[in-house]
Parts: sequence; structure tokens; C-alpha cells
Amino acid sequence: MERSNILLQRHSVRDFTDKEINIDLLKQIIFEAQRAPSYENSQPWKAYIATGKTLESIRKVHAEKVANRQKSWTEVTPPLGWKEHPKNNVANYMKETENLIGENGIQDLVAQNAVLFNAPAIIYITMPKDSSHYSAYDIGAFGYGILLSAYHHGLGTVPAYEIIRYPEEIRDHFDISDEESILMGIAIGYPTEGKPLSTLVMSRENLDNILQIKE
Repeated sequence: MERSNILLQRHSVRDFTDKEINIDLLKQIIFEAQRAPSYENSQPWKAYIATGKTLESIRKVHAEKVANRQKSWTEVTPPLGWKEHPKNNVANYMKETENLIGENGIQDLVAQNAVLFNAPAIIYITMPKDSSHYSAYDIGAFGYGILLSAYHHGLGTVPAYEIIRYPEEIRDHFDISDEESILMGIAIGYPTEGKPLSTLVMSRENLDNILQIKE
């Protein structure tokens, strides 16, 4: 695989096979992601991985909560409103998704959310409570490192709000300090071949709209 193309080839996968991931490979992915830069090498992140029976238990509880429409809230406040620029991108994302996979595809996406995309492993990332924006930036770099490393090793991933919107189901299965907030969850596994939710690639905004260069 050409290193120069990995950023363009990686995409979010929302439908996984039940093939298990070797624990040593999961460890290697986290090890590689730790190369992410951070403010004064503070490395403010921690990672927790659910697989096997632990993930089965979390998935069952999650599906029940979704079916019962149980109210949810994350430990790190999600966006409560968007400014015009990202708001337009969100609207375009919704429109583009429906155009690419159709109404039935949207229904499949909702169903996959409820079962956490059937992923054989989920990586939860935490951040210290009351972290600065610098730490949030650093942890985002660590998370992206996980996505790129996973792709390099032949795995698919998707970071998703859905995964962490019921924090108690995660804390019930891990020893996570009260000094940490669950920031993001990443589903990881082997993509289901031929499924639209495994191959869906979203467009990005025109470069001229986000970039200024002064010479």
C-alpha cells in the first residue's frame, strides 16, 4: 500500500463481519497511534477496548436502550448547534447519504447504530476532565492515528457519537476513573464486502472554501 494514498483511501465503515480481531493486532494499533503529537508530550488520552463477551453485553444493553428510546447524554457535551459553515456541511452530508444509499439504506444505518455496527471490537477514548482545547486537539490526533493504523492493517473503523451516548453501559464494564470523561468510541473490524454501509465515501468541501495562502 502506498503511504501517500492512505489518507485518501480510508473511509468510515458502518457494517462489519463477525470475524474476531487478534488482541495483539489491537495492541499494535494503539501502540502506533501513540505516536500522535501532544502538547509537551502530555499524551492525555487513555484507551479501553471491548471485545468478546464484554462487547456482547454492552451491545445487548445498548440495543435495549435504543429500542426503549431511553434518553441519553454524553460525558463530553456534543455540539448543540452549528454555525453556518459546518451546518451547511451537515446538511449536505445528510442529503448525500440518502442519495448514495437510498431510503432503505438510511433505515439500515439506523439499525446498525442500534447494534453498534456489529463491530467485533470497540475502542473507547477518554480525556481528563476539565481538559483544555489543546488536550482535545491532541486526543483527536490520537484517535485519527487509530483510524489510519487500523486501515493500514486491513481493518475498517468508524468513530461515532452513537457508541458513547450511554456512558453508564461503558463504565459498568470498565474501571474508568472519575477523573476521566468518555470522549469518543471507535468501532473497528473487518468490513462486510459489498454492503453500501461498508463502502460509503463522503465528499469533502472544496479546498478554496477552507484554505487561505498568502505569499
